[in-house]
Amino acid sequence: MSEPPRAPTVADVARLAGVSKATVSYVLSGRRSGSSRVSEETRQRVLDAVRSLGYAPNQSARALSRRRTDRVCLVLPRLGAPYFEQLAWDLTTAVAQHGFTLVLAIADEDDERPAIMEQLRRRLADGVVVAEGVHLASDDLAALVPLNVAVVTMTDDPVPPGIDAVRSDASEACRGAVQYLASEGHRRIAFIGHFLSKGRRHRKYDDYRAGLRASGLPLDRGLVVAGAASRAEAYRNAQKLLAQPHRPSAVFAASDIAAVSTMWAARDAGLRVPDDLAVVGVGDIPEDLVMNPQLTTVGPTSAAAALVADLLISRLTGEAPAEGRTRLQTWELVRRGSA
Repeated sequence: MSEPPRAPTVADVARLAGVSKATVSYVLSGRRSGSSRVSEETRQRVLDAVRSLGYAPNQSARALSRRRTDRVCLVLPRLGAPYFEQLAWDLTTAVAQHGFTLVLAIADEDDERPAIMEQLRRRLADGVVVAEGVHLASDDLAALVPLNVAVVTMTDDPVPPGIDAVRSDASEACRGAVQYLASEGHRRIAFIGHFLSKGRRHRKYDDYRAGLRASGLPLDRGLVVAGAASRAEAYRNAQKLLAQPHRPSAVFAASDIAAVSTMWAARDAGLRVPDDLAVVGVGDIPEDLVMNPQLTTVGPTSAAAALVADLLISRLTGEAPAEGRTRLQTWELVRRGSA
């Protein structure tokens, strides 16, 4: 059996172009300025040799020599949520403008997080963005700072020194959404949300309870259902709520996915939105606008990716101060036809 053809090397490119290996490396690094060490004719000769041989740089070797990976890791709590998908797309575009590639890590289970942190300590990426809902220990994140890994976390919790944070006022807007439903005369306001492992409850549930208290309404646990990680799960839970003898007149859902599923469940139960059931979600995803009626939701006034990218890129390029910085993403109630 014949051996596969040998991949071309820097030496092969240098030999074909009639230059040194150092010149090839200089040209392929992309550095071009008024004080360039190579002429345009030499540069073009190197590029022609690269194309002729089909040479591709060994990225792993380059990363070792430069102590850089040119990668950014986005850690998500799960897949399938439009908010996180949009964050990934926006962040991919933002970091690509600075020569970085985005890689994803999914930390939806407690036992997956140590493996992710070990890969980050081994320099999986030059920077890491920890999305909202991912629970990584502060000590683990702090250990990345001396390794020159840029860390941006999307959380309202305290963060270690040297780590940047994007915070939000979504909780205030969510509490306001529940109060808005109460002000519209609703007294039986249900909640469909995500309940996390090991007894940790979703923050939106706390917002829901706070909104009820502020409106002088009692908490009825019969109106609270756990499980909205998928459309099907949220639909089934909405069915349970709407099948109660004394059903709710309004639903506050922890995500727009759950809210849209609730609207479908209401339709299939012969109920009209918002006449028979008012529905409010969280996220302001594009699907909200194609529902009939359009979904009332709590949404951000600006893209989170822009705030994250600004913090991350400035730290990756060495332009950030040693101490951590904070940016605020504002949220608001977007009133549409469902409530």
